[in-house]
Amino acid sequence: MRRPSGRSLLAATLGASLVMNAVLAGLLWWRPVPPARSGRGFDRMVGRIEAVLPEADRPRFREVLGSERERYASQLAAMRAASAEVDAMMRRDPYDPEALRRAFDQWAERVTAFNRAFSDTLVDALGAVSPEGRAQIAAARRPGG
Repeated sequence: MRRPSGRSLLAATLGASLVMNAVLAGLLWWRPVPPARSGRGFDRMVGRIEAVLPEADRPRFREVLGSERERYASQLAAMRAASAEVDAMMRRDPYDPEALRRAFDQWAERVTAFNRAFSDTLVDALGAVSPEGRAQIAAARRPGG
């Protein structure tokens, strides 16, 4: 049996290295891009719920949210305004920790008010979807699920 020459081994090693680098570059280049986070927190939450619902349930879910929007719209706007104030206090120069604490307190109160107002709408929207849809939402709420 003939032993390969040093030149053959070097050529094989370089060839294998080139192939490996091409494969790795391809994986990095053509890697799927994660979806962009669209919308605000509320819109993302509604989108996540809709995404797990069966297709037939989605229009019924959206219809209830739309028809009851007046029930929670002002609290949603107030919560968003309080969140913007928190952001403004974080960027403030000079930094004012007491102002930031007050902004966080106001934001927490507005989050609670929104949750109270929106929970009735969410209960109604879940009542409009199928038992399978509710089960899928419940499963998606579980950590890791």
